Amino acid sequence: MAKKIAHCIHHTHWDLIWYFTAQDAAVQFSYNMKEMLRGFKEGRIVNFFMDGQTAPIDEYLYMHPEDESYIRELVSNGKLIIGPFNSQLDCFISSGESVVNNLRLGIKTSRKLGRISKVAYLPDSFGHSYDFPKIFNKFGIKDFVITRGVGDSYGLGSEFYMKSNDNSEILVCTMLSGYGYGCYAFKDGTLFEDKAKDYNGICVKNLIERLLKYSTIENEFVFPLGFDQNPVIMDIPQKIDFYNKKQEDIKFNLTTWEDFCKHVREKGKNLKTHKGELFSTQYHRVHKSIFSARADIKRLQDRCERILTYELQPLMSMLDSLGIEYDHGIIDRAWENLVKCQTHSSATLTDETNNYIERETKNVLNLAESAKMYLMKLVSISLEKGKYESYPLVIFNTLPYKRKIISKIKILTKTPNFKILDENGKELFYTIIQSKKKNCGVLRKDTELIDYHKFYYETDIVLETNEFNGISYKTFDVIEADDACFGLFVQYDRFIENDRYKIYKNKDGIVIHDKKLGLKIERAIYIEESGDEGDSFDYSYPDHDLILYDYLDNSDVTYSISKEMSIMRIKGTMLIPFDLSKRKNRICDTEMPYSIQIVLKKDSDIIEISGDIDNKSEQHRVRIVFRGTNKNLYSYAGTQYGYIKRETNPKELKIWKDENWFEEPSPTFPLLNHVSMVNEYTLSVFTKSSKEYEFIRDDFSDIAITIFRSYGAMGYPDLNRRPGRPSGLDYKVFATPESQMKKKNKFELAISISKDFDANKITNSYIEYACEKAYYQKQDFDKSINPISYFPTNPLDKPLPRTYEFIEIENLDGSFGTIVKSDFSDSYILRIYNNKNSSSEGGVLKGYSNGKEIYITDMLNETEMINVSEKLPEMNEGELRIIKIKK
Repeated sequence: MAKKIAHCIHHTHWDLIWYFTAQDAAVQFSYNMKEMLRGFKEGRIVNFFMDGQTAPIDEYLYMHPEDESYIRELVSNGKLIIGPFNSQLDCFISSGESVVNNLRLGIKTSRKLGRISKVAYLPDSFGHSYDFPKIFNKFGIKDFVITRGVGDSYGLGSEFYMKSNDNSEILVCTMLSGYGYGCYAFKDGTLFEDKAKDYNGICVKNLIERLLKYSTIENEFVFPLGFDQNPVIMDIPQKIDFYNKKQEDIKFNLTTWEDFCKHVREKGKNLKTHKGELFSTQYHRVHKSIFSARADIKRLQDRCERILTYELQPLMSMLDSLGIEYDHGIIDRAWENLVKCQTHSSATLTDETNNYIERETKNVLNLAESAKMYLMKLVSISLEKGKYESYPLVIFNTLPYKRKIISKIKILTKTPNFKILDENGKELFYTIIQSKKKNCGVLRKDTELIDYHKFYYETDIVLETNEFNGISYKTFDVIEADDACFGLFVQYDRFIENDRYKIYKNKDGIVIHDKKLGLKIERAIYIEESGDEGDSFDYSYPDHDLILYDYLDNSDVTYSISKEMSIMRIKGTMLIPFDLSKRKNRICDTEMPYSIQIVLKKDSDIIEISGDIDNKSEQHRVRIVFRGTNKNLYSYAGTQYGYIKRETNPKELKIWKDENWFEEPSPTFPLLNHVSMVNEYTLSVFTKSSKEYEFIRDDFSDIAITIFRSYGAMGYPDLNRRPGRPSGLDYKVFATPESQMKKKNKFELAISISKDFDANKITNSYIEYACEKAYYQKQDFDKSINPISYFPTNPLDKPLPRTYEFIEIENLDGSFGTIVKSDFSDSYILRIYNNKNSSSEGGVLKGYSNGKEIYITDMLNETEMINVSEKLPEMNEGELRIIKIKK
């Protein structure tokens, strides 16, 4: 009988943070690296795979620059293998730009140090996105190594091809038995003894048999030599020689992931193709309800992604074309710090580590907002002189298509009344929300000493602009005048409405009337509250639950109406149990106040819903639910560059316990950007905060969005939805009192209703909603209104035009990704994509691109692949398109 072949790969899996701090990891990694470098110099290490990421190396070199030349030598010679990622990512709620920049930054470090690993390696991520093949292929990556997410229902072997909906393809090699199942036994010399078990207590021999069963190369399997936070293993060739001589059944060979993937392509038989995401709970936990852990932090991260993607990068690109240099350093710093906070276990950790993640995420948010504000300020102080003596107000459109902007804006003037004139001198109507008289003189304890000539007025308004062209700005003149054209919000007692919707409360709750479709949804929005016996990794229903509903029927409601928007404000209180013991006894003894605001903007098909829920209880879950009227077999949820169709009631729910799956295959799913129910009509939910959804009720008619989960620990054992050992450390439970979320938990959601499901239109509606206001008023009354305004700044030597148009994509039947300045050339890189599973119009580039050389390229922007005209060719189904516009 032929010997079995074990392909040994020397590695570590390195978490940047976990139950330990970033500083713990940095210190340990420093000493591990010193040990590894000595091992290479002494010839005791052949090669080492650095977990597919570069962030630990970046940190090490920051502290130990003296070792850079030797590390560069090792990387260049293929001995120390790094990249292509910057850090191990969350595969479902990291946006497309987060994934792209994670790879871009990892490749940037790898290139600097001499060699880029083209094996995408995510050994511990909790499942994998449908879009990964299309993203990875754009970086020239064809091989992908994973552990979690594959199950028997997919009908795959350990090795298979994975396809996105654009037919991009990657080879996937799955470590079904884990990435360190026999490492310790191998090091200890006990590999072939009965006591050799992995971290789940499973016999190593049985795990090898599992691998052989699923391998597409007969009698061959991968034997990883490394584990979480492990240092190097010295003298592996000698240990391999020891085991090869000790027994006849298995031959151990030292190899690399690159060589093994090549071996699979040459020798693998009957490799199947999987078209879809990888999210099975059969052999490994994927923590399907992890996406609502510390929802407050995930809300911050979502905002960082949106500002960088839809506002700062387009703004920087536009202003670069005017001579204000694109700042790669700020963009790189922001993305690098953000993606290091979006690891596969982000915000599911100890309170100390969660506080670090929150602090670092806030730092990214502050950096992005400061850069955005500085650039807008620089434009405002560098404008050519206008016709009027005014306080110039510059408004920016950072999306590449025509749009009117309706936005709340803060205006500062010397007198209480003012006009706003557009670029043609036409007065614009606006609505005043509130006006405050303030003083910008020096504060004194004795009020007699205050300079009362320093009074000014701060006025919050709602302004509807005239139409902007794609990625552009306009200057509006704010002029003090007594005959200004403005209105006030009017209080009303019946409903809010625009041309599309009418929304009101009746005795049963909230009613949404879609006037266009002739659809009326009763009890359209409600709150669900239930117990949660889970931990930081997973929600788990308690043995004795009490599920409560508030249909908002007893809440207090007010309606405010203006020409530009209408606002419905809802305030109420639920009475709920304080904790699980009170819930078990059905005692509702704690108030949970809530405040919800529903906004309808003029001419908009989007209903904006925001607010907060003030939590004073423990061990429970709170969801906002949107009601449908029909049974749903599937949900249609947005991915990084497309959408995925998921079963609302997976058939595996009936068998998972009997077959001893690692986790319940619950229909709780990640909410990256939008999710839709599709039947007689399509109702889509957009998010700027919450990251988890589930279709509920007996017929799965309603979409429940998790606002927050309240739990008290990291790592409980034997949960109803996750039996067995704790996740995290298998022998310890960490208390996390801050994860009880006892505070006002904010949320920002929206819905839209359409007759049919059009993935491009839905995504574009989401992007319109996700892109926040961008404006700056030049004024000297209050320099603290935007803190960066305090800094003295020189205007540009050459005045800027008062109106400028950069790039517009006309007739695009697809979606805007972003636009950036190339890392490698004086060119702009525009990312667009087609969400549909059919071809669509590529659009026409207008503005700056006129007369420029335009190419379709890849993510590395190294190859000018296809020369195109301003009328872009049709996009293929699911295509992610990278367009290079040479400056």
